[in-house]
Amino acid sequence: MSLLLKNKLAVVTGASGDIGSSVAFLLAQQGAKVIATYNMGSERAKLIQEKADSQGFDLRTAHLDVGDETGVRRFFAETETRGKALDILVNVAGHSDKRVWYSKPEELTSKDWLEVLNVDLVGSFNCSVQAAKSMMKGSGGSIVNFSSAAGVTGHTEGLPYTAAKAALLTITKSLAYIYGPRVRVNAVAPGNIQGGSIKWAGPEEVKRLESEAALKRLGTTLEVANAVLFLVSDLSSFVTGQTLLVDGGI
Repeated sequence: MSLLLKNKLAVVTGASGDIGSSVAFLLAQQGAKVIATYNMGSERAKLIQEKADSQGFDLRTAHLDVGDETGVRRFFAETETRGKALDILVNVAGHSDKRVWYSKPEELTSKDWLEVLNVDLVGSFNCSVQAAKSMMKGSGGSIVNFSSAAGVTGHTEGLPYTAAKAALLTITKSLAYIYGPRVRVNAVAPGNIQGGSIKWAGPEEVKRLESEAALKRLGTTLEVANAVLFLVSDLSSFVTGQTLLVDGGI
């Protein structure tokens, strides 16, 4: 079986998380040269690098705070100096704060809102712009933003998160028009997935979440990564500006 991403250069942000690491490893498995970025998960990043080395994957970890605009510009500029234009960007990095997620509307502060928006929305936008600049110098490419099923339907919790993820859907469509036809821009919107913020849920809440889905279970990080693989590969060569829900039917 031929590799779908042979010799493609890919950046996966937020790769120290459960979903991000699954995406990074799957792209590497399919032949991509992967730069897997992390911010605060340095110890997890070390383990990811060790695993990649042991399996012979062309994957290296690198620090990147997507909320730092200057740092984002520097990171992508340095990526270009390595002699190859970028082919793939997957914006997985997101703000994670249990307190903010469970805060009632009247408890949320402007600081809470700005911290989430700066990472989940502005960070993804800035990375997309810098990546697209590199892709346009080469043969084009594909960008996948990470929204959420909650960004499509709304949610009773995590208001800054759901607002950022909803706005990201419109940015995805707009960037698809702006950077087409050379660069395709799509989004995935995961539902309730094992790992990640689900770890905050107790057993009863997990059962409730499973019962809400048509498939009556939580999704896996690999199932999300498979959706990303479809969108970054030529299998979706006529798909842009779209959002792929990976939610088990909720």
